Amino acid sequence: TKGLFEGTKNLYVHANYAKDIRESVRYFKKLGIENVVIVGGMDALNAISILKEFNVPVILERVHSLPKNEDSPIDQFYKLPSQLEENGILFCLAYNGDMEAMGTRNLPFTAGTAVAYGLDMEKAIASISLNTAIILGIEKTTGSIEKGKNATFFISSGDALDMRSNNVEQAFIKGNAVDLNNHQKELFEKFKNH
Repeated sequence: TKGLFEGTKNLYVHANYAKDIRESVRYFKKLGIENVVIVGGMDALNAISILKEFNVPVILERVHSLPKNEDSPIDQFYKLPSQLEENGILFCLAYNGDMEAMGTRNLPFTAGTAVAYGLDMEKAIASISLNTAIILGIEKTTGSIEKGKNATFFISSGDALDMRSNNVEQAFIKGNAVDLNNHQKELFEKFKNH
């Protein structure tokens, strides 16, 4: 609990339903916890007023999901990032839980879906980079390419948010080149002419 009441640490609350979001934010703010972050947030649009009032960011999980209600629009979660942006809510995209490692590699494409459903391209890139760093409180060292920050980035010969054209050529973590070779690439090279 050290740091929660002083505002130096975040409290991450997993909540998807608007009622849970509202009650959680009110409860923890009443306790004096400065930095509450909602993780999940599938029904965040119905809790916009409290998210705005207390300046609570949202970590959206699995935008590539089907609606929870059969009467909801099929693209409900695809539009959610642009709707949060329109309402001035700080958010980022994530793949937590089952198949996290597998899903994380598709995070740029999740941001690409958000672009297809109304989110500005730069805002989509921020939703998987700078916004994440801001929410985690590490934006002074990472999250964007600026002098004095860690040189963590990748170079793609295509649109990094489009699964059809994304082709990561190089990647760097803290200025060090990352070996991009993997088992799938080895198999591709082995069998490409057969």
